[in-house]
Amino acid sequence: MSKHRNAEARAAARRRGRQAAREQAERAERGEALQETLPTPAPQAAESQSTQGGLGFRAAFRGSFRSAPIRDDLRQLPSLVRTRAFVVPLVVIAVTTGVATQQGTLSSSLMQLAVQSILLPPAFVVAFLAGMLTRRASWLLGGLLGLVSYGGALVIGSVGDLAVLESTNPVRIFLERNVESARDVGALVGDLYGVVVSGIFAGAFAGWYGRFLRAMSPARRSSRDERRREAAKRIGGGRR
Repeated sequence: MSKHRNAEARAAARRRGRQAAREQAERAERGEALQETLPTPAPQAAESQSTQGGLGFRAAFRGSFRSAPIRDDLRQLPSLVRTRAFVVPLVVIAVTTGVATQQGTLSSSLMQLAVQSILLPPAFVVAFLAGMLTRRASWLLGGLLGLVSYGGALVIGSVGDLAVLESTNPVRIFLERNVESARDVGALVGDLYGVVVSGIFAGAFAGWYGRFLRAMSPARRSSRDERRREAAKRIGGGRR
């Protein structure tokens, strides 16, 4: 009798074990299926993808386009003009203008190339440089630097030694025409409008291109971020 009861108990235990194994397998299958159907959270996917190898070309291309927060950018203008994105192109314009106004320097083909590339509209070089150095308001900095570069061209046309250039030289023709246009209010307004618009487009393009390159490249912490991280660790360790 006891043997029969023991056999029944062992059989019941085996049945319970098989039932538990089946239920566990079913739960595992349901969990895997649910995990496959659920989408991966976008921030986590973007973070893991950026830390590993950046986005693909098409995703980076589409993600680089965004609308400009015009009001926010205008409010940030006082702080933006103190950043390197504005100061570095401004120094480039000032140095080029100062050197070009010296006696006889415009006779150099290298100096003519610098004036033509940096100061003459459209001021693509300085606007593009500003757009690559900032992560916001690249269009605004491009427009401002277009005005500044136009002012530098006016200074060279007014006090520069244009006599060393031939009368058919395109740089001399443009500088002299610039000075003549500045005496007419209507022509001056048209020139200013042109340099601002061209600077805005150049800066906006540089901002988009910078975002595209950052999206394509793996995310790397800058040295400043690393220093801040180490400082936070030291502070946290000291508090403990």
